[in-house]
Amino acid sequence: MQMFNEFVHVFNEYSATFLSDVEDSNVKDAMCYALEVGGKRLRPFLVFAMSNLTLQDSNMLKLAYALEMVHTYSLVHDDLPAMDNDDYRRGQLTTHKRFDEATAILAGDALLTQAFYVISMLDLKHENIVNAMRILSDASGANGMILGQVLDIQNDTNHLNQIEDLYKLYGYKTGCLFSAALRLGNLLNLKHEDEDQLDQIGKKLGIVFQIQDDYLERTSTFDVIGKSNQSDLENHKKTVIEFLGIEATRLKINELYAELNRDIMLLNETYPHLLDIVHWMKDRIK
Repeated sequence: MQMFNEFVHVFNEYSATFLSDVEDSNVKDAMCYALEVGGKRLRPFLVFAMSNLTLQDSNMLKLAYALEMVHTYSLVHDDLPAMDNDDYRRGQLTTHKRFDEATAILAGDALLTQAFYVISMLDLKHENIVNAMRILSDASGANGMILGQVLDIQNDTNHLNQIEDLYKLYGYKTGCLFSAALRLGNLLNLKHEDEDQLDQIGKKLGIVFQIQDDYLERTSTFDVIGKSNQSDLENHKKTVIEFLGIEATRLKINELYAELNRDIMLLNETYPHLLDIVHWMKDRIK
């Protein structure tokens, strides 16, 4: 998808400016490593797609990068021995394996706080800056992504007995940041959409994204997904596969993407790039 590739190029070129005022240290090196090691940049692109702004818009790029910092911090901490204890992420050594555990913890902390510093530098009305902080903190905090991580820890100990529990976990752990991406982009859009509607689209997008990961971990290899395809099994985590099986999981993925396509078409504005990225995400499974 040409626009997605163009966005990723601009986004990655712009990234150096956001850590330029951070003092040199092994923590800064770990922050840069975690941010630059790869990744799809889906959440930042959703900010752009929802904003209807140009690729070079400074406020859009700041919001997109703040969101990516929060997402990256969550991955750094998620990979730690106390959480998933993963050795690889995006085809590279995880941050605590590349550096050490203490450095990884501090780098994650620093990425989280730096995100809100970046938002404070937005060239917007004060009320919009406060709203951006509210959106991101709500989505990433104890009522959002972290709640999803709590449910994920419970999944490790077999507390999740129904597929609806798993969907709830996915909606919080992954869906909340997708929702935040849409809502942050909407903050910059002069023709604002209903936040509750965007929240539901984001949650559903997070759920289907995680179901796809469940599917790919059982049907693909390390070279395809960039991490161990045995992680969930080794951590005794239930996935959608256990509840539905391989073929029914594939059908569920197609069903949810069809729903998302309809949901986006019902928005007041036309968002071609948003539809494009949803189609691209769907095509991760051929």
